Amino acid sequence: MSAIENCKKLDPLRLKEFEALGEELNEIYINILGRVQKVHDRFQFTIKENENENEKLCSLDNLLCYLALREQNLTDLQMRLAEEGLASLAMSENNVLDSIEQVLKHFGIKPVNTSSLCKLDPQNGKLLLTMRSELLFGLVPKGRKTHIMVTLDSSDIYQHELIEQLLENGMDIVRINCAHSTAKEWKLLVETLRDAEEQLIQNGRGAEGRRCMILMDLGGPKIRTGPMELKVRPLQISSPKDIHGRPVRFVEGFLDSEANETEVLNLERTSSSFVIAISRIKYGGLGSLRIGQKITFKDARDGRPRNLTVLERIGPTRVKIGLEHTAFLNEGINLECQTNDPDNDRKCSFTVGAMKPQPIEISVEAGNILRLYRDTRLGHDDDSNRFGDDPAGISCTYPRILNQVKVGHRVFIDDGKIEAVVRSSNEEYLELEIVSPHGMIAKIKSNKGMNFPDSGIKTPALTQEDIKNLDFIVKHADMVGLSFVHGPQDIYDLHKELTKLNRADLGIVAKIETSDSVHNLARTLVAGLDLPKFAVLIARGDLAVEVGFENLAFVQEDILCLCEAAHVPVILATQILESLTESGLRSRPEIADAIIMGGRAECVMLNNGPNILEAVITLSRLLSNGERYLIKYQLFREFTEQYGIFDDEDAD
Repeated sequence: MSAIENCKKLDPLRLKEFEALGEELNEIYINILGRVQKVHDRFQFTIKENENENEKLCSLDNLLCYLALREQNLTDLQMRLAEEGLASLAMSENNVLDSIEQVLKHFGIKPVNTSSLCKLDPQNGKLLLTMRSELLFGLVPKGRKTHIMVTLDSSDIYQHELIEQLLENGMDIVRINCAHSTAKEWKLLVETLRDAEEQLIQNGRGAEGRRCMILMDLGGPKIRTGPMELKVRPLQISSPKDIHGRPVRFVEGFLDSEANETEVLNLERTSSSFVIAISRIKYGGLGSLRIGQKITFKDARDGRPRNLTVLERIGPTRVKIGLEHTAFLNEGINLECQTNDPDNDRKCSFTVGAMKPQPIEISVEAGNILRLYRDTRLGHDDDSNRFGDDPAGISCTYPRILNQVKVGHRVFIDDGKIEAVVRSSNEEYLELEIVSPHGMIAKIKSNKGMNFPDSGIKTPALTQEDIKNLDFIVKHADMVGLSFVHGPQDIYDLHKELTKLNRADLGIVAKIETSDSVHNLARTLVAGLDLPKFAVLIARGDLAVEVGFENLAFVQEDILCLCEAAHVPVILATQILESLTESGLRSRPEIADAIIMGGRAECVMLNNGPNILEAVITLSRLLSNGERYLIKYQLFREFTEQYGIFDDEDAD
């Protein structure tokens, strides 16, 4: 018996209210059809051999219907539908027309002729999304529907065992960020991944024919703080620590009597992270050091004793050493060799040589003034021996964009850790006032991200450096990530370059991380539907700065719904299980985020960190368990079974 038949048994006033509700919903339905049919022909798809035009059109029509539905004020209507025990349209993203028509049936209202539009039922909508997800990301392991992506970098090149363990425990996709390292390191990383896969198969621990996919992210026009002035200061050498702050292993480096300067090396590109230059005035005995021998010195910061351990003799002028505890070094510090041989009174000693100048870090707090220069000059502190009372100043990597920044606009530095407001502007610089953090000092370093959420900055997402990197990407990757997408033209530009390289079939992932990309998402999705393989990545770090941290949850939900309406796969990224990855500590909010939001996406991305393996194991388990949350009765039965209600009376 339909709802309308039940209502006919009620009093006339109640029946009238029910019929009015149906008429209101039907009016919305007719309005949606009219709006969609009016704009439907604006969008044309390119249909290639073996492609199904109907699939693209079905997703387009459903997306348009969803957008038209969103224009309606449904708050009161949804509540009244729910009061009648009817679907409230709250979960109708992937089959809008079918959902509305199913509800209208309860009012005795027959759907109008919608043959000009494609109409999907829930099953076919889900099937279409699953098909596109598997085409781009590959098959998921049994037990979960969400893929796991892990960001690896050149520090993982020789971590064969770790990569094998990641593959065994749930990693389906590897992300390589082209903003860091070079093609040489990328190639070595890809080779390590493929070798690890092959080794697992040979050992009977891998799945024959199942291949880890590779996403390579283009760097894009990331706006960053410019270079800083160089200054000699104590050199900090940091050792890896566990969650309790205890050192877990040596940080490796060199004593070198031929090195010109003491410096920390690029940690991402080599496991040996520092070189201590030995003064040529006093370097006797370097060639006589023995493996395991200790060398002591006093920390430049607090005078505490620190030990170096000799790990390997490279030659008479170069020795590999290990440092157990974080230490600070200054030029002129004495290094004293230790010996356990009572018959050998001879002791060697060395003097730390010249320190390599390091980029300064500018300390700021709320209330400070900071200049943002319109040219590429070096950043400087406010105590740089300049004429007058000049405040500290920095530049940025794209100074031309500052023409779009006006007085009153906000500026965020280092992923939102520092917030400033433009107070004045002239031909030389913008004057910023730091408004946060309050009550603490923040450090501005070179090469940190900058965001201008109020300025509407538009730069092409594809840079010349990105185009150059495509030569490597098309040979080694399964998909390419496009950073800082503003709208559909960025998608077309990338696809054009891929076509030139005969890889028009390569998957494209549009990274949504700006306000523009959010407001133009529907048009970007339509452009993506015309591609062989396409997905959206929600880059929550930059996006939170752009839209406001307090608005991120709502924007994230809207993006997920729009993508579901277009049947386009989604990658959820940034700060997934971040505490666990970095420190080994589980966070209740992050666990909930991984289960609830991660389960909404087709892929979840983890950033690299000291505890990445534990994070992958945990996420795989959470996502597998999360599938049960979708079937509530099963969840209740498994985890919260209730005692003493239906048990036998004589049971214990």
